Amino acid sequence: MRRVVVCAASMLLAAGLLRAQSTSPEEQARGLLEDGRTYRREGKLKQALDNFNTIVTGFANTDSVDDALLEIGRYQMEVEGNADKAREAFEVVTKRYPQSDGAPGAYYYLGLLTLDRAHSAADLDDALAQFTRVQRLYPRSEWVSRALYGTALAHRKAGRLPETVEAARRVALEYPSSEIAPAAQFQIGHALALMGEPRPAMEEFQRIRNRFPTSEWAPRALDRITALYRLYGGAKPVFALDPAFTAASGDVLKDVRAILMTPARVLWIASDKVKGVVPVGADGKVGAILNGADLQGLSLGPAGELVVAARMAVRVGPRDIRSFSVPTDKPGLTEPLAKIEAAVVTAGGLTLIADEKRRRVCRFDAKGQFQGPFPDAKERQIVRMAVDGEGGIAVLDRDQKTVQVYDEAGQLLRSVAARGAGWELKRPTDVAVDPFRNTYVADEEGFVYVFSPSGQLLASISGEVRKPRALTIDPAGAILVYDEKLERILRYR
Repeated sequence: MRRVVVCAASMLLAAGLLRAQSTSPEEQARGLLEDGRTYRREGKLKQALDNFNTIVTGFANTDSVDDALLEIGRYQMEVEGNADKAREAFEVVTKRYPQSDGAPGAYYYLGLLTLDRAHSAADLDDALAQFTRVQRLYPRSEWVSRALYGTALAHRKAGRLPETVEAARRVALEYPSSEIAPAAQFQIGHALALMGEPRPAMEEFQRIRNRFPTSEWAPRALDRITALYRLYGGAKPVFALDPAFTAASGDVLKDVRAILMTPARVLWIASDKVKGVVPVGADGKVGAILNGADLQGLSLGPAGELVVAARMAVRVGPRDIRSFSVPTDKPGLTEPLAKIEAAVVTAGGLTLIADEKRRRVCRFDAKGQFQGPFPDAKERQIVRMAVDGEGGIAVLDRDQKTVQVYDEAGQLLRSVAARGAGWELKRPTDVAVDPFRNTYVADEEGFVYVFSPSGQLLASISGEVRKPRALTIDPAGAILVYDEKLERILRYR
């Protein structure tokens, strides 16, 4: 009996060795690729990256190397945020493996990288060229739908909204079952809203809820429908006080300098009383405080990171605290900014800082190097800034009592005057912009104003609010206002 067991074990071992020896490099590389993608889906990103790197270094002559490089580029782009390393990986695919399955994906991601950093018409043309290559060189590829979606995004960034609708609608009609179809449908609705067609926009958003009810875009579409209906569903916009709304209590609501609602419905409250920024979740629970003194303002960065302006520094995200210096009249000498009033990070990676001492907005590049004043050298007492969804930078001038919106190059896009039919800005303190480019202004005299992109008054709120100090807009278009006299955050919906 023992001899039989030994023989059986020997046969199993021999069979295993035979299978291992018969496994080809192609099969081994393919197995590593499949396991790496599984790791990525499970959130085991380091293990996934190890697998992909092993394919590139140990199985360079297999058919899986292009897919591994594509995954490495995605990791650098989406996890590390390293655009240069991501571009390097994608370009290896397009240059060395142009006939591979990974090539159209590499062109698509190169287009996204170019679009993300686009500052000029030439940059946008470069991004469009990458997306066009996917469509023309690989017309049967699964990446064509994504390339069309990228084309829609590029047109939107260029302000070509009809072309945005056209490209996104091709995705919805020609690739209705693709993963990108709900996002493309959302772009159709968004572009129509920006074009001043709210009712067709609401219909397009509703199609997302009907066709893709389990998609992540369905609740976003409902938010947009709610916001558009409130603004344009009747003869005029109506904002009613929500008496049941509460957000935080006690010292958190004392000496509040700014409030900010994120797309995830986390309300951040910057309070000098507690010397920090406090998050309040959608469930009303208060999270861990981000410590800071002499707080001035809050905004969101291009990747959704929280930007906190304090008197002498700017915090970007939970840990990155940055100080800034500008040249003095003496060659080679710089002086730190010590009277910061507001700060934003633009879609192109610039940091704009309103400096009370110099009465100017200072522009810094991604490395923190001073690039000059923004939008020009004219003195302005800017107390608040906000970046809208299309990359426009809204600046609130306390002395001139105006709001002006510029692009990253400093070109004026639109403005809100100090006074007009039915309104006068007397002591404006805060500004916000909704996804449709409407501008919201808090005035300490007891008013909150809503202006259209053309600067016309859409609605005004007064009565219950006594001394609005800060405001923000939630994803469904409700207005949240911090009242300094009441020491309370009010919600109008």
